[in-house]
Amino acid sequence: MAGDPERAPRREEVPPAIPGYELAGFLGRGSSGAVYRARQLAVDREVAIKILHPHVAQESRIVRRLQREARTTARLAHPHIVSAVDMGQVDGRWWYAMEFVDGPSLGQRLRAEGRLREREALRLFIPLCEALLHLWEHGVVHRDIKPANILIDKAGGARLADLGLAVAEDDPSITGTGGTLGTPHYISP
Repeated sequence: MAGDPERAPRREEVPPAIPGYELAGFLGRGSSGAVYRARQLAVDREVAIKILHPHVAQESRIVRRLQREARTTARLAHPHIVSAVDMGQVDGRWWYAMEFVDGPSLGQRLRAEGRLREREALRLFIPLCEALLHLWEHGVVHRDIKPANILIDKAGGARLADLGLAVAEDDPSITGTGGTLGTPHYISP
């Protein structure tokens, strides 16, 4: 989950201080929020915290999506899915803390080293298939599987991240019909 300089935080985006956490550095940004490396002070562990951008922090649909992501992730327990830690709001901005994975995304790995050899691909993707099965068994569809959402930990294992676009069969309220969600290069036709 190393930082990506191309996705650096905007100057006007100063993250709020989150009680119980100490922000330690920028990791990346997406359309709705920025992700920071942090320390959860009460238990002295590293986490990643996604904080909504100020310009979307009041959009109820975006806030509900972040809340749904945190709650959906919290009810899952799988060694190849990044786990949820905490969620809250400070200074009008919602945030979601999750397990920190100290390593690059598969996208970063592919850009740096090129395509995977067959044995390495199988070593990464078989556990990811098990993670997707776990999601399915809990009524969740990820809907944004792509190299940027697969993190490689220090041991070389793959971890599925970012359930921000996931849909759970017990909470269809945020996604309507007629719209398209996902990353164009990876979305199903």
